[in-house]
Amino acid sequence: MNQIGSLFAAAAAQGRWTLSEVEVYDALDALGLTTPKRFLAASGQSGLGARLDALPGDKVVLKVSSHKTLHKTESGGVKVCAKAESSARVAEMRGKFPEAEGILVSEFVPHAMFSMGQELMLGARADKAFGPLLTLGIGGTDAEGLTSTLKPGFSPAIAAVKLAAGPEDWQRFLDRAWVWRYASGNVRGGKRLAEDAAMLRWIDGFRRLLERFSDGGSSPWAIEEVEVNPLAVSEGRLVALDGVLRFRKAQPGARAFPSAKAVWSLLKPATVAVAGVSEKKMNMGRIILGNVIEAGFDKSRLFVLKDYAGGIDGVRCFKAPADFPEPVDMFVVAVPSPEVPELLRQAANSGQVRGVALISGGMGEKEGSEKVKDEVLAVIAEGRRKNPDFAVSGGNSLGIVSVPGKVNTFFIPKKKLALGAEENPAHARTAFISQSGAFVISVVSKLEWLKPAYCVTVGNQMDVTVCDFVEQVVEDGTVKVVLVYLEGLKEGDGLKLVRSVARARAAGKTVIVYKAGRTPTGTKAVMGHTASIAGDFVVLRSLLSGAGALVAEDFDSFEDLVQVACFCHGRPVGQGRVFALSNAGFETAGMADNIHPHGPITAVMPEGELARSLGETLKRHRLDSIVDVRNPLDATPMAADAPLIEVADAVLESAQVDCLVAAGIPLTPAMKTLPEEGLADSFIAKLGELARKSGKPVVCSVACGSLYEPYVAEARKHGLPVFRSADRAVRALAAFNLVSGFHEVHIQPSNP
Repeated sequence: MNQIGSLFAAAAAQGRWTLSEVEVYDALDALGLTTPKRFLAASGQSGLGARLDALPGDKVVLKVSSHKTLHKTESGGVKVCAKAESSARVAEMRGKFPEAEGILVSEFVPHAMFSMGQELMLGARADKAFGPLLTLGIGGTDAEGLTSTLKPGFSPAIAAVKLAAGPEDWQRFLDRAWVWRYASGNVRGGKRLAEDAAMLRWIDGFRRLLERFSDGGSSPWAIEEVEVNPLAVSEGRLVALDGVLRFRKAQPGARAFPSAKAVWSLLKPATVAVAGVSEKKMNMGRIILGNVIEAGFDKSRLFVLKDYAGGIDGVRCFKAPADFPEPVDMFVVAVPSPEVPELLRQAANSGQVRGVALISGGMGEKEGSEKVKDEVLAVIAEGRRKNPDFAVSGGNSLGIVSVPGKVNTFFIPKKKLALGAEENPAHARTAFISQSGAFVISVVSKLEWLKPAYCVTVGNQMDVTVCDFVEQVVEDGTVKVVLVYLEGLKEGDGLKLVRSVARARAAGKTVIVYKAGRTPTGTKAVMGHTASIAGDFVVLRSLLSGAGALVAEDFDSFEDLVQVACFCHGRPVGQGRVFALSNAGFETAGMADNIHPHGPITAVMPEGELARSLGETLKRHRLDSIVDVRNPLDATPMAADAPLIEVADAVLESAQVDCLVAAGIPLTPAMKTLPEEGLADSFIAKLGELARKSGKPVVCSVACGSLYEPYVAEARKHGLPVFRSADRAVRALAAFNLVSGFHEVHIQPSNP
């Protein structure tokens, strides 16, 4: 490692932060990894002489050696030629690249180009959110093009070095790498080209390199990016045929995380104070005060920060934070941004304030507000030194709703959105943690049945982040589903979030994540809203999915996953064998189209007792002349509630079935689907009872308009998720089954 550090020091002394290919090979040699035999024909040198004879084979590879030319193949800086003509070809390349340090002459390593598994790409890069990342994927000149044609999750395989606990984790990483299946012969008709041990040596070398040269480590240098492409598989060896390495000066340790006590003071405050309340008009602060009172918070422990002799809405006023009669867990600040730094300074210095919910915006989100942001950050750091449990959530946040804490600091009038006083006993207890307040109120408004125990909006994450809140709510044994909306990840947040997801999954909880800012355009939009840096979505999706989270691809799938997770929590999925039932042919076809043979749910044909029972039901209700026993089952519009109930009962009682999708067009006159027809005795109501009795996941589809909203509401009252199309119901159940069947989680815990 000292030798590699010397390479960095020498390059930095020359004013460059990129190693040449020769230097990359020297670094790999120092790690004990395999590189081609080679020598550098420097400018001004004459014949290649005995050095050429020392290289094996009849051919050599010539490459221009220049830290300014990273893409040598595209610029004509790579040639394969016979040894006999190498001197002439070297002279030609010197003429074409006069600024180059020399021409690298190396052995020709035989391997099959463009053959899957014989050209790999091993890379690593620094990431503030996740720490050093290691990737293994398809190599070669068209690696990017080939990778882009694959479905997400196939290539490259991604690992966070700090999440791996030991050799077993790296073996699991290698086993997950899609391209390694070809190198190891684990594909149909394939043969092993290299042993796992050879690849694991390379992975371990990169791991050691990243651990030594990273921020907060023992070296003054940190690697930004290192890549070997291709890493050729040749006669059982793994040989580097090209290498790139960029580095920089290392940066000191991680950000200061808020304490658990500070975060819980915001989630379950015993005392609350509000700043920015008008005694004359219904401004933002006054709305917040009213919502806190409406949520049932004890007025005797609720204060207003205001130089005002009387009370406001029955709440006492105090001139300064130091005047509060007791320590304040949650100090809600809704004042103009220029006033924020001084007010926070008073709060921090008073010793009377622990957590701050900063509603005010205009601190770093737009040009010209950076000074205010810097002042606030300085105050937060100063406050934390005086009180380790001082923390700020926000700014530019909508606030926090906590049903257990009886507090609602959203500045949304109750007539616009009722939150904070109740939960829905029909679904699992839920926490909703989001950077965007608008996202929370939009989702909760559309999903009227959704009543989270906690709704936390974090804004631009100046101090407490989404991941800090997630880390704590997953420790609440009563919370079963955690919903997360992310725009940016701060330093160390990625590691914290993955570890939180792993703990949640180990405890049987479900975490659903939507990550915004995935593209350059999306990233720009995120920056404009929260002034935070968006991370790499591919990395986040890979690592969070690997830990057991459900990562939504779009807003609709987020809401679908929320519904199935909330209503089906705690119901085992078994082998994912699904039965699909409808009264419409197009729905049975649509459901069948979304049940894939090798997917997380599969449709099996009824056999034995189940087939007999279904046949008897169809015959008893005179449907056997038009309906065969099959899966999916189209009961036709002739089916009334009774046969549908009997079919569902038999299916859920059967050991052949693990879950049920029940769709049905409610316009048929045979079914009770309107209030005046008696919804209490309807198929949908009875299905809820059957689902509870069986303990199996059941999802429904009601693909009709607003006339049937009472029918949908009846289903949800009985604990059933309802989708407005059968194919969405199947896809949501498949995603839920995928993560619900996630049994084994291996994540390296954070350092104590």
